[in-house]
Amino acid sequence: MEVSRNINVLIFLRPETGFANYNFSGKSASKRLSLLFHRPMQNPISKYDRFRFIFLILIFVSFFSVESVQIEVFIPLCDGSQLACGKGKAGDPRSLDGNLYWGAAFGAESFFKRTSGFQVVNRQEGDPGSPILRNLWLERIPKKGERKVSILLRAYAGDKIDDALVDFLNATTGKSDADLLVWAGHDRLMDRLPPKIQSLKIPSSKSVAVLACESEKYFGPVIRSIGANPIALTRTFMAPEAYLLVALAETSARSGIRDKKAIRSALIDAYAKYQRISTRASGTVFSKLD
Repeated sequence: MEVSRNINVLIFLRPETGFANYNFSGKSASKRLSLLFHRPMQNPISKYDRFRFIFLILIFVSFFSVESVQIEVFIPLCDGSQLACGKGKAGDPRSLDGNLYWGAAFGAESFFKRTSGFQVVNRQEGDPGSPILRNLWLERIPKKGERKVSILLRAYAGDKIDDALVDFLNATTGKSDADLLVWAGHDRLMDRLPPKIQSLKIPSSKSVAVLACESEKYFGPVIRSIGANPIALTRTFMAPEAYLLVALAETSARSGIRDKKAIRSALIDAYAKYQRISTRASGTVFSKLD
């Protein structure tokens, strides 16, 4: 999680010294504070003044710190040869414009572009021969008191879902800078055994959400064996559509990525709204996680 700081400190040290005015900004703020504090002074301050200096700095740092949540989403396009995706391009595993999980009404890119509060900051087409068809970067415009949320949507060719699976599981071991990793699409582990993934020596602590059919049953054991932290899993068949990604992003902005109850509640509400079912019925879809 990135933390940016912009701090202006005005401190009355002692009568003979007067006020000291310091400004610190950017990622090096903490380092510069440390250098300032430890550098030799012509008029060294007392231990009491030094303690007061540290205390006030901590207050300013906590007040002005702004947390930024990074979310990376792996989306294998719906493949009509494997799933009932719908007619025409909805099941074309390489159609970004019409695929059920990307270009359709509730597909990732289409839905985010229509949702207020989100803006596209970059779009990059995949290299020829790459399983990734497109990378799309978005930012959520934070309201007062909210965290900034950055999102990377990765569209994988549906017929390269195994590549997407390997990349996703590798990311959960810690090979990603994102704070939250999300799989949104077909539950490939219903069809095959998990690929062999080389875990890092130190267990991963990545937060992970899997929006796919019965993901607690199939993905849950794999994620936990890696040491990652599942924050959203499912118990039933379901539609891994983009309004759930929006719910994840908005809850991350308000409550962070560790509040599993808030995340589950947001997913339940969004699923009930767009599937036109009761929240009681929607609640059976998402797992209760400790």
